[in-house]
Amino acid sequence: MEVDAPDIAGLYRRFAEIEARGSSATYERLCLAVADDAATLRLLATLPRGKRQPNLLLGALRLLGADVADPPAALAFAEKHAADVRSVMLARSTQTNEPARCSVLLPALARLPEPLAILEVGASAGLCLPYEQYTYVYDVGDQQVRIGDGVVALPCTAVDVPLPASVPQIAARLGLDANPLDAADPETAAWLRCLIWPEHTDRAQRLTAALTAVAADPPRVIQGLAPESLPDAIEQLRRQAPEATPVVVHSAMVAYLDRAARAEFGATCRELGVHRIGLEGAEPTRDLGVRVGPGEFGGRFLLTLDDAVLGHAHPHGRELVWLG
Repeated sequence: MEVDAPDIAGLYRRFAEIEARGSSATYERLCLAVADDAATLRLLATLPRGKRQPNLLLGALRLLGADVADPPAALAFAEKHAADVRSVMLARSTQTNEPARCSVLLPALARLPEPLAILEVGASAGLCLPYEQYTYVYDVGDQQVRIGDGVVALPCTAVDVPLPASVPQIAARLGLDANPLDAADPETAAWLRCLIWPEHTDRAQRLTAALTAVAADPPRVIQGLAPESLPDAIEQLRRQAPEATPVVVHSAMVAYLDRAARAEFGATCRELGVHRIGLEGAEPTRDLGVRVGPGEFGGRFLLTLDDAVLGHAHPHGRELVWLG
């Protein structure tokens, strides 16, 4: 247990200094405190490696009622309620479902022949499947371009982006997730809200609105794993809409696969003869088989179509810069 503790401390320190800094002062302070707290490190060391990630601990603490804005109080809470924290972290996953990423994905989808048959891998509660439920509000220089007439507005700054005239026609859609979530379930909604960082109040409001809209007409999300479940899921879509263009869509999902599974994921999409649209970090994108230079696009997500990089984006969909 002690052998793993330094690695876990480094994980939390890197998260604080690279991911949280500049985006969440609350989580930066708390994760730096975790890195120096022997009791919390011992607790984390009892978990499988895949269950030690900072977002999972932070979400669990918030779900259980800890004051994450006060690091000493939060660490004392974690020590006192260690069994409960451990139980939540084992039972839950970091299934952040950010509908604003649809604003970044939409221009890539619009490049494909309509109608589309979309398979979203890592769909969570399916909030990135009903593109027609949203209104896309793009800030383009000193003007605003609105696309669609959905009930939830998704703002995005667009730089040199070839915006579509309308939301593409979707003939069939399906979500795939290791643990599908129900948008209408109050416990699911509570957990998803706990995964949004405290300072991101706009994201929390958007999540609540999207959950309400999607719960009224939820897309189908089935249980399955990537890449092994891809062939069966694509076959379902092809039976449902044989004339549609099949496309696999994924955002902030590939990072949870090991390098071998990432390469297999990319290869499987090619073998199935389907398009693939991804919104992932540079390293996971590279592992899919896309040519990305070392050190390029630090901290940004890459929007890719098949094996080409179309642009780079803010991880939560706030901005898209087109590369052409």
